Amino acid sequence: MIEIHPLRDKQKIAELYIENNVIMNKNSMAVICTDCGDCLGFCLFDLDSEALTLHTLKPENDLFLVDGILRSALHVGVENGIMSAFYSETAPFELLKKLKFIKDIEKRELMVDKLFASCKNCENT
Repeated sequence: MIEIHPLRDKQKIAELYIENNVIMNKNSMAVICTDCGDCLGFCLFDLDSEALTLHTLKPENDLFLVDGILRSALHVGVENGIMSAFYSETAPFELLKKLKFIKDIEKRELMVDKLFASCKNCENT
């Protein structure tokens, strides 16, 4: 059964950050997608009192799966009262663009409101 949930194991989070060349800090988190214990994908992000900042999103070749992983990460922010999300230089810009989650390219802002909409926009990409 496929599950998408926040990763709580700090050591495993640290390993993902290291493997993906992303600098970890006290606000670093991860959402992971598994199937019977096997990792299918993940999202690495920071969450502070102001915003969520996305760093990495994988896999890049399965739009529906990665859409669900991204929505799960954004949901973590929303659950914590954070309705602002941005993407860093390490984030997969083309993938975010394909999923139509980019709100403002100049500010690197993501469209959190899309979390509450269906995935129809990624069907024809």
